[in-house]
Amino acid sequence: MVGEEQFLRKHFQDFYKNNFIAGPPELGAREFGYGVFGRKIANRNLAFASQKDFNMFLRNQTPFFMSYSSALYKFPSRRPMKAKELFAADLVYEFDADDLPTDCKQKHDSWECPKCGKKGKGRQVKCDDCGTQTKLDEWFCPECLGVAKKKIFLLLEFLEKDFGFNEGIRINFSGRAGYHIHVRSEKVRQLPRIARLELIDYLTANGLNIFSHFRKEETFFSCPGIEGKAGWPKRILEELVRLLEEGDVENIAVMGNISVPEAKRLVKKRKTILDSIKERSTIPSIFGRVSSTGESKSDKFWQNFLNSIVAKIAPIDRQTSVDLNKIVRVPETLHGETGFVSRELSRDELKEFNPFDDALAFKGNETVRVFIPKAPIIYLAGQNFGPFDEKEEELPLNAGIFLLASGRAKLVGNK
Repeated sequence: MVGEEQFLRKHFQDFYKNNFIAGPPELGAREFGYGVFGRKIANRNLAFASQKDFNMFLRNQTPFFMSYSSALYKFPSRRPMKAKELFAADLVYEFDADDLPTDCKQKHDSWECPKCGKKGKGRQVKCDDCGTQTKLDEWFCPECLGVAKKKIFLLLEFLEKDFGFNEGIRINFSGRAGYHIHVRSEKVRQLPRIARLELIDYLTANGLNIFSHFRKEETFFSCPGIEGKAGWPKRILEELVRLLEEGDVENIAVMGNISVPEAKRLVKKRKTILDSIKERSTIPSIFGRVSSTGESKSDKFWQNFLNSIVAKIAPIDRQTSVDLNKIVRVPETLHGETGFVSRELSRDELKEFNPFDDALAFKGNETVRVFIPKAPIIYLAGQNFGPFDEKEEELPLNAGIFLLASGRAKLVGNK
């Protein structure tokens, strides 16, 4: 009887025998690491002299994960890390759909309390009955990855307009639930860790004093002119105008921490507010006079609303790594938890890219019989599968590998 690991290895090996993987640029100066079934990094400190050597390794060893360093080293296989002699490093930003607060998590994620047994839908990290940390069952879908793509385009705008990084940018799909942006311009390759942290500070608006740009006056807030400052002030103002023009009452209530009736009052006055912003660069107080102590209704609303805008349009979060020695997925290799191919994409390709259609390594004309304890509806290659609950099913090979690789299914019979 063939087990799940052996089954997957056979198909992964066939993939590598039939595909030549170019690997990253400057391959000989990169450190590589590989993973095995159920473990993303089992070994690292590998180096390859050529693309031929790299592909021989893939075909002979059949790793379930293959990663490479964003850093360039004189001696990439040496240990410890200092002996490698780092001489440059790409700038890498990661986006993982698992970390984004998307509405679709209510459809496909679930949780269970290991202490009291309470269960629920969505991503809830603590039980609301006993406070125990929950056990999460997390999935990802085209909607999750669509939100991640929006963040990618937002970051590209920051990198190009605010920093002038117009060259050497590459976009990679990770093979699972995320994307990486690589900046390989000589402008960034010599940046030390502290400078990379400063870039993250800017991209997350850490330390930004919003109210030095939206200043408090007696009965209003002054703001940058619509055609005025660039950078964060301009972006905040443009998003403020867009949200007011859109007039979504519930969204405004949540962002400003006010009641829905109060948000309706504001929306009724939005033409007055928009005219004031566009013609006089001022924001009316709306809920009464502003206060020198910052405690009036107007103060609190605009402070909450503007801070919510910053959180909404920040392209990355503070968890972004500045580890110069980090390794990430090699483009065009397989991801051992999905069977998807990690793809390098142009900006135009990213617009239409859906990994559930466009990153499939295996054809759907073969089938595999599996037992699935529990799974939500899964979209793959133009079809929906499931939901499943203690069910045995004959699935197309790509769907079967997707479930087997993530440990969500077991083989049935001898394949």
